[in-house]
Amino acid sequence: MKKLFLVLTGLLALAPAGWCAYEEKEDPTASTNFIAEPVLAPGTPAALQPAGAYPYYGCVPDEMLPYRNIKPFYQYWLTRLNFNGPGRDYPAPPDLKTLRVGLLSPPPYGPESVRGEMSKKGVVLAIEEANAARQPGELPFELIEKADSPQWGSAANIAVEFADTNALAFIGTIDGDATHVALRVVLKTETFMVNCSDPDPSLTETQIPWLIRDFPDNRQQGYLLARLMVEERGLTRIVVFRGNSRPGRMGVRPFVDAVRRLGHPVLQEINFKEGDRTFDTQVAVIKQANPQAVVFWGNPAETGPAAAQLRAAGVKAAFYGFDRLVDPDFVKLAGPAVAEGTTAAYPFDPEKTDPAWTNFVARFQKRYGMKPDIYAGYAYDGTQMLLDAIKKAGPNRYRIRDLMTAIDEYNGVCGYMRFDARWDNIAPIIYAQYQQGRWHYFPPPKAKPPQTAAK
Repeated sequence: MKKLFLVLTGLLALAPAGWCAYEEKEDPTASTNFIAEPVLAPGTPAALQPAGAYPYYGCVPDEMLPYRNIKPFYQYWLTRLNFNGPGRDYPAPPDLKTLRVGLLSPPPYGPESVRGEMSKKGVVLAIEEANAARQPGELPFELIEKADSPQWGSAANIAVEFADTNALAFIGTIDGDATHVALRVVLKTETFMVNCSDPDPSLTETQIPWLIRDFPDNRQQGYLLARLMVEERGLTRIVVFRGNSRPGRMGVRPFVDAVRRLGHPVLQEINFKEGDRTFDTQVAVIKQANPQAVVFWGNPAETGPAAAQLRAAGVKAAFYGFDRLVDPDFVKLAGPAVAEGTTAAYPFDPEKTDPAWTNFVARFQKRYGMKPDIYAGYAYDGTQMLLDAIKKAGPNRYRIRDLMTAIDEYNGVCGYMRFDARWDNIAPIIYAQYQQGRWHYFPPPKAKPPQTAAK
């Protein structure tokens, strides 16, 4: 064996230079940003037309529809799935003294803890107000809160506990992984779930008829950013800098798909890990690409320092992202000078002056000594929808489900909501821009009129 090895080594030594060298070959399918779906010419009409009672899945703009020049054999998510099982005539639990509602909160020591605490405050305020306004003979609401843990499957166990303790429904949670796990359980326990904070676009793709979400998902934010950046501002050299997690991977996908369908695929999709604070390698790669815009998709604990390091390295690209850029920690960690001009998709204007919002802000401040954020607002609205359904349906989980899944529109403290066939809120959202030390809020960009398709 040793002699054979020596002979082979000698033959390789006699081979001409470059005979064994690595040769770089272009692979058009290697990049995840260039898949089989073709990039159509601007103005290509959409052959897909809604065939059900609800608009396109996620209210996708026509110019961002996948394979929009092809009429599909079947269209999903245009009609709502019904629950055809028994239960609507089940009697109320015996000796009922309270109407129990569960709250699945994120771990108190995790990256979602602050947002989870604000959501909890919105839920508690809604329940306190409902109990204060109850009529004689009406049962009070009782909140059962349970905090999730990093252990895989913890949310599933909590969802089972809610059912075992006769919770009529539950609210939660922010973490996408935990919400997905809990959702699979409610399909078996038949306990309705209201989500007020998880933007994962794939959450409702199961179309499990035991869930409604009032928080605008990442589809709405991604589509708005794509229209604003490409169509309105003419940005074509775009880099994505996202968290290496399910929220980052799934959250940014609608945006990446949208800009590709507009004819301008992202140059790079660079990842970072939660907990990273230095980004030397990623900054060097982004700088070499010389982008016009960098889109952040992650928590401010990472995106704030990343933005500062990009500017320090001389990257002049405009900064964009989803609603978490508006978190105070982003400006704090990036610095006001770095944050200047940053643009983020956002659900609604928190400085609006309509009575529903201003009265809610006043009550929230009186109760907690602070202003509410979007998470508190949507948690309050989601809880109000649920409590109204419980009052009308009585202590019966199945009738509560029927009322919740029949909601098409709702006007809450956060504003107007419109629910599609997956029970997702697809109402128009806005965008925010950091200018001169504060965030300013602007209406969404208007759709461009159709162009003549290129031949």
